[in-house]
Amino acid sequence: MKHKCFLLPLLLLTACSPGGSSTQSSSLEVHSMGLDRAILYANCTTIVCTDGFANEGDIWMTDIPMEKVISGDFSNGQIIHFQILWTPVAGKTPLASTSTNMTIKHLIISDGVVGVYGGGGFCWKSGTPAKGMVLHIEDATIALQSESNNFTDLLSPATMVGSISSVSNTQIANKISNAAYRILQ
Repeated sequence: MKHKCFLLPLLLLTACSPGGSSTQSSSLEVHSMGLDRAILYANCTTIVCTDGFANEGDIWMTDIPMEKVISGDFSNGQIIHFQILWTPVAGKTPLASTSTNMTIKHLIISDGVVGVYGGGGFCWKSGTPAKGMVLHIEDATIALQSESNNFTDLLSPATMVGSISSVSNTQIANKISNAAYRILQ
């Protein structure tokens, strides 16, 4: 309890601070709520943001090296897409962790077999797509939406928690988006 009391003011200060991000980092974790209680760490090396279509911005993350993302020559990795639907504003919008202000699509590729998880949840956002965005995600929920033959779901249902710091880069975001589109076809 002491840790939660200490982290809440820090989280609120960070979420309310102006400006964007000049670095990419992630402490994102997916916690299975199933019997095995598996934890998947999203240790992504590329985390970029861009303007969204009729939303507050998109973040694309991957742990696949960019040269392999571009060539399509990979059989293992993760691609995660966050779509920010609206930005919380104190006194004007619901600020409860049960609100939903972002959607999630999480592709997991393992030995060429693909599982697509989807869901949504609440995040505190700072920054802009033009300058970089930081998200603090509070217990978003995801579950398996589709899978290729022989995919083993070790997560559903699951929660996603953590922080993401992204840099603005529309070109890289488009390349990751195109790779995700190719995988889903």
